[in-house]
Amino acid sequence: MSLTFRQLQVLHAVSRAGSVTGAATALGVSQPAVSMMLRECAKAAGFPVFARRQGRLQPTSEVIGLLGELDRVFSGVDRINRVIEDMRVTGAGTIQIAATPTLADNLLPLAIAQFQRARPNVRITVNAMDNFSVVNEVARENVDLGLALSPFMHVEARQIELCVAELVCVVPRDSPLASRDTISPKDLAGYPLISFRKTLPLGLVVEQAFAHAGVPQRVTMEVNQSSVACALARAGVGVAIIDPFWLIGNTDRNLVRIRFTPRAEVSAQVLVSKNTSMSRATRLFISSLRGMAEAFKRDKVI
Repeated sequence: MSLTFRQLQVLHAVSRAGSVTGAATALGVSQPAVSMMLRECAKAAGFPVFARRQGRLQPTSEVIGLLGELDRVFSGVDRINRVIEDMRVTGAGTIQIAATPTLADNLLPLAIAQFQRARPNVRITVNAMDNFSVVNEVARENVDLGLALSPFMHVEARQIELCVAELVCVVPRDSPLASRDTISPKDLAGYPLISFRKTLPLGLVVEQAFAHAGVPQRVTMEVNQSSVACALARAGVGVAIIDPFWLIGNTDRNLVRIRFTPRAEVSAQVLVSKNTSMSRATRLFISSLRGMAEAFKRDKVI
């Protein structure tokens, strides 16, 4: 016998809440109604769905195997409801964004502030995560858009380029390199390097720059965020090569930004699903992002 959509909702809610009380609150129904539905779920499924351990309802191994699929189903339902709400109320809606930290901390907040001055009824959710996770969230259609840095190894999403920027070196103000106008891989041959993993876009670009210059990388520390790279450089661990987006609005007087040569580029990209049409609110927000990126380029912020 197949489980109904309502029964699947109950399974999902109880699994996440760990109790009938929590599930009843989340679903807006009574506790007896949830308990009865659980009995019907077990009967329809043909196997136990929960066991009580240490005062909490724990899903059985069979239900645990279903949770990933249930998460995707109800994430999709939430997305559909957001689109319907956007259609219902002009000027209102929701936008879910996955963004790499360097863009979530700098470019994105300024674009959101500008956007919400004109559209205060649009609710925006931002989840910061690494580049790969951003790509995956967009491919799985768990978010309306992603913000990430390219180049990408492989991406199942439509790409919209916001802007291209050059990598920069960051050193402490008391470093012997601080007075230089430019820094090349050869200049860094005798210095410990703070770099990104080779599997990340920045790590790949830096590795290629050193390889083309014929200079071996002397990597002292590997990081996955520009903020961490800057903190390590500030502490005197080494020289960091980062994207310039992290430095937008940064007034840290203990760090000096120096142009990296030869020119090594990274771009900020908006990623959207190839399979799902964008809501009106999402399209308008992407327009705001592009406008903000253009302003940064005009003002030579990046």
